[in-house]
Amino acid sequence: MLPVLATTITVGDHIQRKIFGLTVNVDTLWATAAAALIVVVFAAILRYKSTSGVPGKFQLAWETAIELTTRQVEGSIGPRGRAVIPLALTLFVFILICNTFEIFGLGSHFDWLTVPTADINVTLALAIIVIIPVHVASVRSRGIRGYVRHYAMQPFPVFLMPANVFINVVEEVAKPLTLALRLFGNMLSAALMLTLIAYLGVWKIGAVPIGNVLVIPTNFIWKLFDVFLIGPIQAFIFALLTILYFDTAMATDGHGHDSEELLADVRTQGGTSDAADHTERRVGTLSGTGARS
Repeated sequence: MLPVLATTITVGDHIQRKIFGLTVNVDTLWATAAAALIVVVFAAILRYKSTSGVPGKFQLAWETAIELTTRQVEGSIGPRGRAVIPLALTLFVFILICNTFEIFGLGSHFDWLTVPTADINVTLALAIIVIIPVHVASVRSRGIRGYVRHYAMQPFPVFLMPANVFINVVEEVAKPLTLALRLFGNMLSAALMLTLIAYLGVWKIGAVPIGNVLVIPTNFIWKLFDVFLIGPIQAFIFALLTILYFDTAMATDGHGHDSEELLADVRTQGGTSDAADHTERRVGTLSGTGARS
């Protein structure tokens, strides 16, 4: 047992190089470029196989995803929210592919194909890609005066305007941070688990290398759990929060209460499977309400 206790485990280290005076995580850059290339190839194949006749299974699955997303967006934001759909679905596919790279992880100090979303720089960049268009959409929907009024006149009466501004500014700053840190934390912990499993190899009972026996099945089980549960759930939550942020930003004051309540639920319950199930039920409720109205 002593070799295990004496082992130094590091996680979150990257292969770094200086490019134009900036420190660049080369492994993350390479993995992100690979994920982006896969997304482009995926889109090209989808475009090539698309047909106006009887769709194949691939096209049918994608059209179903678009239909479900469109129903949710139009039920909460309305027809003007259609512009959000390409961004949300592209982010979902990209993040899902990035998270799937976990299957190639060996738990070594530097994996040859690292998980881009386990790097805080990537998740912060994705959050910024979401938040800036959200504020642009809010200004277009409410106008400059309505945009400022939204942050200055609620939730308290006008004589508490400084408190309103402070609370709303803190909330807006927290949005990209929580969006990035949730995804980063979950995927970094998944990489840490692979590292811990890899270090089982040094565990021996006497002369019996019991750790080497346990590494393979434990690694296989964890990767199944990580790739087919944690990864898709995190991609889904990121895409859903993107839609909800746009919904809240484009809603006029006094409307969009359901979306804000659902947004709070997703934030509170985080990235668990129960949260995903609860979120899907709430999404269905909101979509049904929007369709009936």
